[in-house]
Amino acid sequence: MVKTSQSEVHAYIHIFRELTEKKGWNKNQVFTQQECRKIRPIEETLVLKKPENIVEIDNKNYYVIEGKNEKIKLNQAIREAQDYAKKINEGNKVDCLFITGIAGNDEENFIARSQYLKNGNWETITENGIEITSLLSKKQIETIQQTKEPHIKDVEITEEEFMKSAEMINETLQRNAIPKEIRGRFIATILLAMSDGQDINTSENTLVLIETINAKVRLILKRHGKEEFAKYVRIDEPLTEDNHTKYKKAIVDTHQELLGLNIRSAMNSGKDVLGKFYEVFLKYGNSMKDLGIVLTPRHITRFASEILDINANDLILDPACGTGGFLVGAFDQVKRKSTPKELDKFRLNGIYGIEEQDSIVALAIVNMIFRGDGKNNMIQGNCFKKWLEAKQIEGTLFAKYETEEPPFRTRPITKVLMNPPFSKENDEDKEYMFIDHALDQMQDDGLLFCVLPRGVMVKQKKFANWRKESLLKKNTLLAVIDFPKDVFYPVGAETCGIIVKKGKPHSKEQKVLWAKVEKDGFVKVKGKRLPSEKTPNQLKEITPLVTQFIKNQNTEIKNIKEFQKVEPIDLDDETIELLPEVYLDEKKPTEKELLSSIDKTLRDTISFMFAGNKVEYFKKNVITKEFFTKPKNKNSKVTWKEVPITDIFEEPNTGAYHKSKALDEGETPLISCSTINNGAEGYFEIPEENIYSNAITIASDGSPLTSFYHYYPFTAKDNVLIAIPKQKYKFTTNLFFATQLNRLKWRFSYGRKCYKNKVPKIKIFLPYKNKELDEDYIENLFKTSETWNLLENIFKWKQWA
Repeated sequence: MVKTSQSEVHAYIHIFRELTEKKGWNKNQVFTQQECRKIRPIEETLVLKKPENIVEIDNKNYYVIEGKNEKIKLNQAIREAQDYAKKINEGNKVDCLFITGIAGNDEENFIARSQYLKNGNWETITENGIEITSLLSKKQIETIQQTKEPHIKDVEITEEEFMKSAEMINETLQRNAIPKEIRGRFIATILLAMSDGQDINTSENTLVLIETINAKVRLILKRHGKEEFAKYVRIDEPLTEDNHTKYKKAIVDTHQELLGLNIRSAMNSGKDVLGKFYEVFLKYGNSMKDLGIVLTPRHITRFASEILDINANDLILDPACGTGGFLVGAFDQVKRKSTPKELDKFRLNGIYGIEEQDSIVALAIVNMIFRGDGKNNMIQGNCFKKWLEAKQIEGTLFAKYETEEPPFRTRPITKVLMNPPFSKENDEDKEYMFIDHALDQMQDDGLLFCVLPRGVMVKQKKFANWRKESLLKKNTLLAVIDFPKDVFYPVGAETCGIIVKKGKPHSKEQKVLWAKVEKDGFVKVKGKRLPSEKTPNQLKEITPLVTQFIKNQNTEIKNIKEFQKVEPIDLDDETIELLPEVYLDEKKPTEKELLSSIDKTLRDTISFMFAGNKVEYFKKNVITKEFFTKPKNKNSKVTWKEVPITDIFEEPNTGAYHKSKALDEGETPLISCSTINNGAEGYFEIPEENIYSNAITIASDGSPLTSFYHYYPFTAKDNVLIAIPKQKYKFTTNLFFATQLNRLKWRFSYGRKCYKNKVPKIKIFLPYKNKELDEDYIENLFKTSETWNLLENIFKWKQWA
């Protein structure tokens, strides 16, 4: 028996922490037994006896919490809470319509039950048809107040509450020596053991507790026809007796946190809570590489299901399903717009997933079991050795897995949602092989959505051959959408989503929707990527537009420069690059944007002038008597034109040097793809034939298209393009060329390099007057910059002008 005084103290701490840290209540709203006297209507009605806590909802409504020191006393806690509420209500000054009875202690955990007073009767509060197991959150109470119903539907766990619980569980597992590579399995096992709604007796000793949990899991898996996965969804016994106490502590604390999240009701809400838990818990708590999991963010899986307009008649496949995020997204999409009968048909016959790793597909199965899917068609195996064949029983269409491809088969799948493993250089299975195999399981006119590294859509050789001879020759590309650079943070992967229609070759006239999403409503905070209302959500913004375009490619789409555009593929382009950066239009810069870019260019130029010891060279070769004199036509009106840089520069060459190690030290800067010091990697002895001057360098690698103007002698590496002007231009004009090139860096990335063959398509905005480049206008732009004054003052101070 636990001492009452000790456990009551623990209960006070537990209740206060839950309410203020997770449930959204302000500390000033939560009153302890002694503090209740501060609330005059409560003091007058309850006199001496007080509950554990009272929460002030507002100045007219209160919420009573009564605690007991053992789980078996839960009903007593509820009765006493009801009595307190009755006395408060009889005072007729304030209302108390909410109560919670909570019972337990640190050793055996706490359980809670909450009730709402409706028409004079106390009714147990449920969420998504399941009794909640935690204290009431501010959001839950507000929902019940609005509906006047104790039965809540689809109230999501707040991101703040979820993150805190996920972090606390991860800290608990780490502190109690649970290896990071089994944490996903550990939490999935506890979750599945909780899924039947029966309490877990956490007061048992460690080995008995582990066996109890494992036995419950085996029984649940057997009930769902998935008993073979019991060896993957289980908690292993500690290797040493020293770890028994730690393992039990990990189980008890994890179980408590999940109870506090109302995990059963949350997972029954149609939201991918378990998937989100994997995403947050595994992503930030462990090494993704060690776990072998790269999770598709849940808002991406939801986006995919919405734009493909998944319905109850679809047969959905994910050939590399991982923890099942895409399939859960599809299930939830159908649930939102189907009758119970339609949903049941889809649940049994509409969802198909293959995952090679047994332990990972086990997590996916746990995910689907929480959705009541007793006959889910998720299997373990190599997707390339699985084929799906259409079958029909009593008018119901479904798919059957075959281990050998039937000679004649009807392909069943209507829609594919997938994020295949991102391949490495030497991997045999490339991403496009997963796409081809998935398309081979589909009906004609079926739709495929796939997350891909951007490189797959621009790399040459076998990748370009696949795009031309397989993807476009046999199917229609409907849309390509770039995702934010850090969408998979902390995993560094630049990705896009493609939408393909199966079976109809891509024609020259076929319209394609190109979109570049840079903001998806998330921001990085303390090493985590969290949703924020303060940042735009372009993904949400384009969802209805993409959905409509997939259905009808004649849908009118506004051309928003650098963001979205509809345009056919240039099938004559040998590179056959299929990314938005290739097709989107560039925005004409505003004068404010120009001045900001110019200011940066000038600062970089001045910085290198000193770092590279080019001051004397600048004075002798650049400065003239008119250098600091402003042109007369300062207010001239200009016309901006997009000009191919091939009109300005000779055909670019690449530098002559691959590495600098073999070079002797000297005075000529070697320009690399570095973004600092004008790209200079070092200073070397260079033969005359490899030295250039008065030219612009363009980085092909690193941060592609990073450009610098070099008014001094230089040489370059072989991953740098050297662009020599076709005629003599002013110093400021050359700097402006480099400035405008740098404004186009959004078109290139780690996946899409700026190689020589891309140059003919590069255009920059330039000011023209009377059909001539207006160099005076450009010079005035530079000379109105604050940094130009700095340049001028440097030479005045040194009395060099």
